[in-house]
Amino acid sequence: MKLSEIIEEIAEKYPHSLSNTSVIRKINQIQNELFRTTVDIPTTRIYDLQAGVFVYSLPFPMSSIKDVVVDGVELPYQDMKEKAVGGCFYYFMDNTGLGIYPTPKKDIAEGLAITFSKTPIQLTENDVTVVPDFDSDFHMLLVYGTLAQIAENYMDIAMVNNFTSKYNGMLTEYKKVSDPRPDYPVIEDVMGGLF
Repeated sequence: MKLSEIIEEIAEKYPHSLSNTSVIRKINQIQNELFRTTVDIPTTRIYDLQAGVFVYSLPFPMSSIKDVVVDGVELPYQDMKEKAVGGCFYYFMDNTGLGIYPTPKKDIAEGLAITFSKTPIQLTENDVTVVPDFDSDFHMLLVYGTLAQIAENYMDIAMVNNFTSKYNGMLTEYKKVSDPRPDYPVIEDVMGGLF
C-alpha cells in the first residue's frame, strides 16, 4: 500500500479529526518500532578506506551496526571505556562516527564494509505515493498500530484493545512467516553421535 492508502484505511476504520501530519508521525513511530524490535534486514555499505583517517561518519544509527570489515578482515568491537586489547585491530564508536584502530596507513578503494540493520525511510506528507519499507504483505500492521495510538488519543479503551489485539495477531503471523528456521521436523541426535 502507498502511504495515501494507509492513511485512507486508517480513516475508514476509525474516523478521527487528527491531521495527516499527526497520523504520519504515528505511522513512523510504529514503523520505527517494528524495525527496532522485529524486522532485521541486514544491509551493507562499502566505503573507501583513507590513509590517516580513523573516524568515518555514518548516515545510519551507530546502534544498528552488526559487522565491520576492513580490507577483508572482520574487526571486533572495542568499548572505549574498557582497556584496549594490545596489538589488535578493532573498531569503536564515538559521538562523531565509527573509528578504526589502528589508523589506516594507505588508501584502499572499497576497503571498508559496514553491515548494519536497515532503518526505515521516514514517511512525510510531501510524498504520500511512497510505499513504506516494511513488508507489503503486512502493511496492515502499520494501520492497526496507528489505529491503537489514535484510539488512545480519544481515550477509547475498547477500540485500543480491539486494534491492539489485531496488531498483536498480525505481528505473530509476521514473525512466523519471517522465521528463517525450517518448518519441517528436525531430527535430534539423542544417541550421541552415531551418524
